[in-house]
Amino acid sequence: MYLGIIVALLSAASWAFATVVFDRIGKVVPYVGITFLKGIFSIILMIALLIFTGGLHDIGIWEFSFLALSGIIGISVGDSLFFKSLQDLGAKVQVIFFLLGQIFTMIFSLLLLDELLSLEQYIGAIILLTGIVVVIWGKQENHPNKIRGIICGLLSILCFSVSAIMVKKAIADVEVVTATFYRMAFGTVFTLGFGVMGKQLPSWIKPLRDKRLLALFILNVFVITYGGFLLSTIAIKLISVSLVSVLGTTEPVFVLLFAYLINKEKITKQEVIGTMITLTGLFIIINGE
Repeated sequence: MYLGIIVALLSAASWAFATVVFDRIGKVVPYVGITFLKGIFSIILMIALLIFTGGLHDIGIWEFSFLALSGIIGISVGDSLFFKSLQDLGAKVQVIFFLLGQIFTMIFSLLLLDELLSLEQYIGAIILLTGIVVVIWGKQENHPNKIRGIICGLLSILCFSVSAIMVKKAIADVEVVTATFYRMAFGTVFTLGFGVMGKQLPSWIKPLRDKRLLALFILNVFVITYGGFLLSTIAIKLISVSLVSVLGTTEPVFVLLFAYLINKEKITKQEVIGTMITLTGLFIIINGE
């Protein structure tokens, strides 16, 4: 259980790092192109991991179907909408939608998986969410495509929530690395088909001729593949989807930290207070488990 909590927090930190870095990359690479290129590099990394872990394991047709649909909905569609929203709104505003997505996932897991947290954990979740609101309150900036960004953000979190439920349905008897590979593969192939039909592949690849941008992209994909996708899948296997979702709401705090370390953005007193409230809620949740 404690391992599942640690893994979920590390996954949230990985996604936070990726959000800050992709906010910079998204200024020169088309949003669907980011999804496709991320998928290609992720598959290469997963193949390397599969070589060391004994290759793909056999899975049933239903598990295969759930993982395939999860990859298409969560990675191909969800990630593309996420990156478009990120381009329109910026990293610090976009995390508000990620926070809302965790709440959606909690609701879906309660309705579809009958996963119920303890009273103490729900109290901790409310305190944690309050801390997150304090951290991001007032961070909204003026963006020319704000409405489009909001719509894409809402649709992306819906895709992520549905995808998480599908993974939980499929992963009980499936090895984690195998499940993660199939999700990535189907999500990437679906995106490739979109790029081929729209003749957009050259415009996706061209920006990566910049070696510095390519190196940054590869580093970020490494963090997402092993830190984001793989760790989140492990967390879902070890603990409930509801608890993973609650712990995932700590991402804005990690975004705050990485924005300071990478972009040299100042940390305000309000953000420090919000972080302390968030950590209090997190402690109550862990204690309740």
